[in-house]
Order: sequence, then structure tokens, then C-alpha cells
Amino acid sequence: MPNFRNIYFQYIALFMAGGIAIFAFAPFSKIVAIILSILILLTVINNKSNLANKWQCLGLGYAFGLAYFNTQLYWIFYSIYYVIQAKLIVGVIAQIGFTIFLSSYIALAILLYSKIRVRNELFNLLFLFPSIWVIFDWFRGWFLGGFSWCDIGYSVVEYPMLRGVFPILGEYGVSWILLSLIAALFIFLKNIFNPNLLNSKTQVRLSLIYCIIIIFFATISRPIQYTKPYGKLTSIALLQGNIPANIKWEDMRNLRIYADLIKKTKADIIILPETAISQFAMNLPEYYLAGIIQDAKANGASLIVGMPKIIDKNYDYINAAILLTDPKEPYYAKYHLVPYGEYIPARWLLGKLYTYVSLPMVDFVPGKKYQKPLVAANQKLAFNICYENGFAGELIAAARNSTLMVNLSDMVWYGRSIAMYQHLELSEARAIENQRYFIQATNTSITAIINPKGQVQAQLPIFTRSVLKGYVQGMVGDTPFEIYGNWLIIMLCFLIIIISRIINRYTATRPSENISNNN
Repeated sequence: MPNFRNIYFQYIALFMAGGIAIFAFAPFSKIVAIILSILILLTVINNKSNLANKWQCLGLGYAFGLAYFNTQLYWIFYSIYYVIQAKLIVGVIAQIGFTIFLSSYIALAILLYSKIRVRNELFNLLFLFPSIWVIFDWFRGWFLGGFSWCDIGYSVVEYPMLRGVFPILGEYGVSWILLSLIAALFIFLKNIFNPNLLNSKTQVRLSLIYCIIIIFFATISRPIQYTKPYGKLTSIALLQGNIPANIKWEDMRNLRIYADLIKKTKADIIILPETAISQFAMNLPEYYLAGIIQDAKANGASLIVGMPKIIDKNYDYINAAILLTDPKEPYYAKYHLVPYGEYIPARWLLGKLYTYVSLPMVDFVPGKKYQKPLVAANQKLAFNICYENGFAGELIAAARNSTLMVNLSDMVWYGRSIAMYQHLELSEARAIENQRYFIQATNTSITAIINPKGQVQAQLPIFTRSVLKGYVQGMVGDTPFEIYGNWLIIMLCFLIIIISRIINRYTATRPSENISNNN
């Protein structure tokens, strides 16, 4: 049996555990990977001697986190070095710096867990550990702009068992339940292999009863439909131009490609991806927009195009989705901009770095936090652009007032990495949470239509120039998640943490007697 008391072995074990977690997420979607990963983590941190030193707690967290994030987000280096063609040192610094920052959340979660554990092991593992983890995932989702990719709840999007929880508690709630179930499995396995513990039989029984209750709740919630159909089926066409980055930003061949596709396409709504037209309207060939609008109308279609738009006399510009066939040209302006990619934070400090990076348009201004859906073909479309599909709480207000949800993206920056599959996974979660069709139009991949159950109804092959046609059903109504957002699960997590602090405050000794010491 592995010697989990050897600190060097523990660092290696946690690094490996963090690394194998990648196989739980798209495109692999093997749930056993996240179960094994968290079981190894719990085996190490449940040993009280490992949590006695705060620096050791942080070290164990970083060992897990660095492998966890670097394996899943390796495409950051790939994008900067191979696609943008920045200098090697820039790509290395960006990759290492960003993943160290993200790993800090896991390290701090383990540190906090070590400080506020109570004597009762069941409470610690089933309730306190998931609560602390989710609270730090929540912080990671908004602090300093936020980055919510890699949340554990996304690993079960493809599995039906917890699908009914998404529209109630959202992805953070799914993360909490999944972590708690894995902790219950850990308690069961630990006591099965340690039959001499006095309370082993009780803990096994309680953990099994707990799992049965959670699984029962998840099962009965799965078929509940909170939204209902609105109007008739609507035909949509998603244009995937497959435009290389050097063509898109350096000449105007993209214009002819999309004009030809629009002319050949018949649908109620035609949608082009993020910055499909990469030039400002004033820089386009004369009559170009008028021409594609005329072609779309001739085919009976409303035309929505991703393009930059100047919004004031100061030449401030937005990353927009514009309904061109409406004379008023209503638009959605991207609210949650990508730092360093669409705007430069702390320009006085970081501005010089951009002399080493060739990036177009890094001075976008954000749109308003809440914007009305665009109305086309008797449907209300709530838009989000690029990685905004990862910010579930920010999409709720528009989603509640919409019948369809749409994401425009350009994933050309990430090549053939797994980023495109992870991005689709986020969209699948949003479809389930809001119980609405989620339409995803991209330049290269993955262009898809996702039904309200989070299942991909249709998609295009990656890196092909083609049109995805399909029918979608508008939906109206509110899911519990749309009503309460993330606050139900976040308040529960804070409540459990407060309870642990109260218990510790009125306990004479630190939680050491009944907390397991492995081996």
C-alpha cells in the first residue's frame, strides 16, 4: 500500500491526481477521472499531520492545482506562441503565471479547510470540504475579472444523473453535490479498508444513506420542465467561415467568403460568428453591408453579424452582434471583455509588453451589464460573445427575457486544442441551467445547436467552411436557477463554514481526536 505519510510521495500523488482530472472534461468526459482525482486529494488532506503546517497545506494545494490547470489550459501557451506568434518567453510567462494564480484558489481552499475543520469527520468531508471548494471556485469566477473554466461541475454535463440539478442550483450546485458524493465514497472505502475503527460501521451506513438521498433528489428533479415552448419552430443557419487569423485581420477575403455564404443560405435567422466582419463599417467596401442585407432579405432571413462597431465621437468601439436587417440595427455589445486580449489592464505597467505581441483591436470598451435581447423572426435572442458563456450568473437576466440563447465566438486563436471542446461544454451547461436552446456560432469550431437538455442536436465538423442549418424551439419561463442564481448554493456554503467556526469556537480542543489519520 502506498506510504501516504511520506511528504514527497504525497506531492507526487497530488500532482498526478491534478493531472488526471483532465480526462473528466471534454473531449474525454470520463467521470471516473474526477472521482479518482478527488479521492487521492482527500486521502492526503484528510491526514491531520499534513494540515498542521500552513506552508505544507499551501504546497499540497499548489501541487494539485498546477497539474490540474496546466493540463486543461495548455492552450494558453499554444495560442500565444504558435498562433499569435509571440516570443517564447512571453508564452511561458503567461502560462506559468496564470496557472499559478488559478492554483492559489485550490491552495487557499485546502489551507482554510485545515483551519476550520471540526471533530466530526462526516461533517468535514460531506459538507465542509465541498463548501470551501465551491466558495473558492465562486471567487475564481468573478475576482479580478474571473475565470470559471475547469469547474468540477462541468465534468458531469454529459451524464444524465445530475442533469436535473443544473436548472435548480446551477453549475456550482452540481460541483458541490459531486464533491460531496465523492467524499461519501471516500468515507465508505476508508472504513471498509479500516474495519478496526470503532465508528466504521456507523460511518459506512450514514454515507450510504446520504448517497441514496442525494441520488434520489437528483433523479426526481431530472424530468421537471420549468420552461415551455413559445411560438413555432424557427429555422436557423449558422455560418462557419473557417477564416485563418492572418486572412481575417490582414485583408478582406473574409468579406467575399461570408457574402457568398449568405447569398446561398435560406433560413428564418442567419447568424455569423464573432467579428466575422473584422472591419469597421466605415472601412468596408461601398455597398457591402447593403448587399449582404439585400441578399439575406431576399432569402427571407434576419441577418445577425458579429463585427466591431464604433459607438461615439471618441472612436470607442465594441465587440458587437448586430441585427443588420433591422433598419435601427440593434446590437448586443460584449460586456465581459477578455483581459489582455480585448483590453489592456494597468496599461501604464503592461502596455510595453504588447510590443512583443501581435494582437488586433485590444482597446474594446464593454457594453452594459444588462442588455435587451435582439428580436428576430418572432424570437428574442439573448447574446453572449466568446468566453462570456462561462459566466452563468451574468447571463441570467437576459436569458429570462429571451426565448433563445446565442453565443458568437472565434476559436481560431486556440487551433486544434481542447479549448473548443471545453467551450462547447460551458454552452451545454448554460442550456441546461436555463432550459433553452443554446446556439453557438463560431469561425472554426465548434458550431452547434444545443437543446434545452444540454444535448448537441447538430454540429459542424471542425475547421471546415460550411453552414449548419436546423430548427429550434423558443422557450419561455423561469428555472429556479434563473430566479435565485448562484445565491442559494453560495449562501449554503457560507452557512456551513459559519457553523464550523461556531462549533470550533465552543469546543475546548482543536479537532484532532476524531479526524482521521490515514494509515
